[in-house]
Amino acid sequence: MNPIRMKKLESEIIRLISSAILEGKVKDPRVFLPSFHRIEISEDLRYAKVYFTALCNNNERKKLTQGLVSCAGFLSSLVGKNLHLHTNPKFTFVWDNNYIKSLEVNRLIDESAPKTLFEELHPAEAEDEEDASEEGKEAESDDSDTESTDSHTDFPSKES
Repeated sequence: MNPIRMKKLESEIIRLISSAILEGKVKDPRVFLPSFHRIEISEDLRYAKVYFTALCNNNERKKLTQGLVSCAGFLSSLVGKNLHLHTNPKFTFVWDNNYIKSLEVNRLIDESAPKTLFEELHPAEAEDEEDASEEGKEAESDDSDTESTDSHTDFPSKES
């Protein structure tokens, strides 16, 4: 199958599954707001492996996985009807550890961002400026709550 068509089909399947759960079409109480990240579909469209995560602990994760497995047939028929596929894909739901690891790697990269030359030469002043900018942001948010009637422009005035 054309790779572009396959990507479109994958995104449409994820959209249909997500909307079915959000709209309450899935009646299983174990299925509570999973986040679907990617899907791998076989070339003949018979099998689809759906990777998901959710905000839950290990015990709830097992229940969520069991709930998704139990409603896989319903979701398969729903996708087949809405997309008018010749064969309905058989869904397999897999907890996405790679996505969680990628979030951790991104967090570590953000924490280890290189310092600017000014921050390296003047560490105490850089911290003072960060504190001052945070206080300024708080003051701006307080000012935005009240309406100001002052008309202020930053443009230089034209004098003839």
